Amino acid sequence: MAKPTHPKSAHRSTPSTALSRREPQALASRDAGGGAGSSNSSGGAAPSSGVGALIASQLADMTPSFGNILASIGLGVARSQAALDEGVIETVKQLADTKITVVTEVIEQLDDDGLPNVAATQLVTNELSVLNFVAPTVHEWQHVSLSMDMSVGAMDEQTGLSYSLTQTHSGNTRGALAGLVGVGAMSTNSSVLSMQLNAEREAQWSNGTVQLDAVLAPRRTGKFPVPAQVTIGPQLFISQGAVSETKTGGVLTERSVELMISVRKASGAVNPDKELSLDAGGLLPSFSSDDPFTGSTTNADGRCSVSLRRPITPGFAQPARRSITLRLGEISKRFDLVI
Repeated sequence: MAKPTHPKSAHRSTPSTALSRREPQALASRDAGGGAGSSNSSGGAAPSSGVGALIASQLADMTPSFGNILASIGLGVARSQAALDEGVIETVKQLADTKITVVTEVIEQLDDDGLPNVAATQLVTNELSVLNFVAPTVHEWQHVSLSMDMSVGAMDEQTGLSYSLTQTHSGNTRGALAGLVGVGAMSTNSSVLSMQLNAEREAQWSNGTVQLDAVLAPRRTGKFPVPAQVTIGPQLFISQGAVSETKTGGVLTERSVELMISVRKASGAVNPDKELSLDAGGLLPSFSSDDPFTGSTTNADGRCSVSLRRPITPGFAQPARRSITLRLGEISKRFDLVI
């Protein structure tokens, strides 16, 4: 009798799983406007891991662009300033070459009565450059401010799933009988299960804005000067005498002073028979008519004598300064005295 052989079996299971996920990474400064972006998606087993390198590359690509903007604005300001300077230089040349007739002095002749002699009045003129009166100022950029915002970012995402199952089963049965023919049987089973999923996403973006603030100074101009005026005509001279006081009962009641007026022609000769007017400034005037004087009209020697009186109010006896004005036609002379 043959010994039965027990079935022999082998079972092997090899499962394996893998799951990985990388969270998005981003580097960005504040968003400051529209920009350019790119993205790609693919399925495979070898996801990219160079996010930092992508950001660095993006920054390197963008830096020349912003640098070019800054250089363009700076050169634009410099070129415009140079053009403004050249324009002012050309303007100065044209103003210097432009001549105008300007009255610099007015010489007015007065007759012996102190009245203007229109026929004898002279205007002194000179040919002067307009540049003497108009002083152009260079336009200048007083303030130029430039601000830039730049944003660069990148995002990378990876997802992977892998599963593998391998199973093997085998069996062997044998039997034998004496005098009989032996019979045997053998079977083998095998199965394999495998699963794999990979995903990758990448995104990159860049944007920026440029803001310029500039102030251009205004232009300043001058004005025509006031011409000097010279008057040639009769002259008035005033000389003061001594101040006298009048008392009543030992009380000061009045002060008076004598003034001698002399009128001369423009040549220096005496100017007789000329009527004078006097603004006494609050004093009481009195022209002398005693020989050789003829009141407010100049005598043969061109002279007049006038007495000025100041009544004294009790309690206000202190000497005071007074101003008088003597006139002959359009000629006037001011004289200050203390009385």
